[in-house]
Amino acid sequence: MPTSRKPDAAELLLEILELTSFGTTTQRQLTNRLRRTHPVRRVANRVEHGLRTLIAEGLVESDFKDGVEHFHATRAGLAALEQRGRMPSSSAVMFTDIVGSTEMIAELGEAAAHDCRKRHFALLRGSIDQHGGREVKNLGDGLMVLFADPAAALDCAQQMQEAVDADADNLGLRIGVHAGELLREHGDYFGTTVIVASRLCDRADAGETIVSAHVRELADQQADSARPERPQPLGKLHLKGIPRPVEAFQLG
Repeated sequence: MPTSRKPDAAELLLEILELTSFGTTTQRQLTNRLRRTHPVRRVANRVEHGLRTLIAEGLVESDFKDGVEHFHATRAGLAALEQRGRMPSSSAVMFTDIVGSTEMIAELGEAAAHDCRKRHFALLRGSIDQHGGREVKNLGDGLMVLFADPAAALDCAQQMQEAVDADADNLGLRIGVHAGELLREHGDYFGTTVIVASRLCDRADAGETIVSAHVRELADQQADSARPERPQPLGKLHLKGIPRPVEAFQLG
């Protein structure tokens, strides 16, 4: 929730480092994100100074894409976060999965199916980069991705579905998204949040994105404007390995 309390320099540096740990992001994106949680004066100047400090310490590095400077945490930066056990409590986890992978291999053969997968993942990664996500791992037929901003995760999911739907390979894509606390170890992530996101993905059909009520609520809080889509309530779903039902929605 937003707070008027002015964060001290060390706290702000850690927050900037956390946000850059999810993937490449611009100074403007960082400023907009921090302005939501710290509506204090001169946030842009403090973000700029913080980025330069982190770069000087070797915790963040930058490069240019289409003339715009993008920032991302280095391995040393990720290690520094892991040592401190830092992870935003609103982190969103996304799982994607190709629908009909076995049938695709049977129809096209291993080599051609592999080429289809490569093109499919290129589409997904393009959306991930645009929305500041961080790919954790490739699961063969899908990806596990983290987002510091749940609203960005839902926007990314929508763009992924649109891109895959328009692609000539005609593959089906299902997506699940949940948000919450994560356990981090050796570059991977664990815990109930991860399990719920994976199980929501399992429940989706081709072309569907299923999100928890919690991630939808966080996204609505953090979005710059009201979200245009009308999610379809699915009620409380009983998910394998999760003791309590999870209220979920299907995105349009």
